[in-house]
Amino acid sequence: MTEGRWPGGRRAAACVTFDHLGEAAELQTQSWPAHVPVGGHHSVSTELPNVLEMLRDRPVRSTFYVEAWNIDTYPDAVLSIVDAGHDVGWHGWLHEPWSRTDESALRTALDRSFDRYDRLGIRPVAARPPAGLLGDHSLTLLRAYGFEFASLAGDVHGVQDGLALLPYPWTGVDGAYYIPGFTRLRQEEPGDHPVGPDVLLRAHRRLLEETIEAGGFVSYVFHVFWQDTPDRVAAIADLMDRLDADDRVWHAQSADIARWMRAHPEHFAGATHVDAPPAW
Repeated sequence: MTEGRWPGGRRAAACVTFDHLGEAAELQTQSWPAHVPVGGHHSVSTELPNVLEMLRDRPVRSTFYVEAWNIDTYPDAVLSIVDAGHDVGWHGWLHEPWSRTDESALRTALDRSFDRYDRLGIRPVAARPPAGLLGDHSLTLLRAYGFEFASLAGDVHGVQDGLALLPYPWTGVDGAYYIPGFTRLRQEEPGDHPVGPDVLLRAHRRLLEETIEAGGFVSYVFHVFWQDTPDRVAAIADLMDRLDADDRVWHAQSADIARWMRAHPEHFAGATHVDAPPAW
């Protein structure tokens, strides 16, 4: 086996991550019914506990990119992520679409978010701008708030403006398989129809082989509130177990990968690249 550039000579690096919690995204898009009170979302009461239970006995911790609004509404749920050893990353205050929000509004969202982080006693080092796109904005804004790495839509990993870049491809997002509107983005069984976890796993395995061949990095993205059936949760477990068992792959928590990249910038070309956004 050809030795790679990752720790231990591994040929690729991979992490499994999660997005969203509660009603935040629906409030942002004004799709949450005005007459329905917030505070009892199924992603908090059902899906998050099931995901955390699945992760409990697995050796690699994950990163949950959570809208900071949840700290006001679901502080115990956010703390349950931290208490289980996982990282909480920034995913906006209320899932603001980063590429369509001006800098003043972004700073307001960041200031409000960090006020809540301080109240909870946590300090995120990971940022994933909602929709994964920067638009006309610079990575330096994230760096100014103390983030160590950013996870953007695209395929170029490296170090830029003092931040590690941990990208994800849209075909590595669960919505491309489960949710109409996203589904056009997938390569495996293309079309606008949802497919099952078996197709997702087949595509994710192919993506991993492509990543290994390129000597690169891949971040898989799962949305907490779409893990609403046992077979979807089991698919994540299957993927993580396969990553752990593959001696060609460094399966690690996002922050560990980012810190290794920042300590070895000579191995990586620092550049940003983003794919087209999904239709949502």
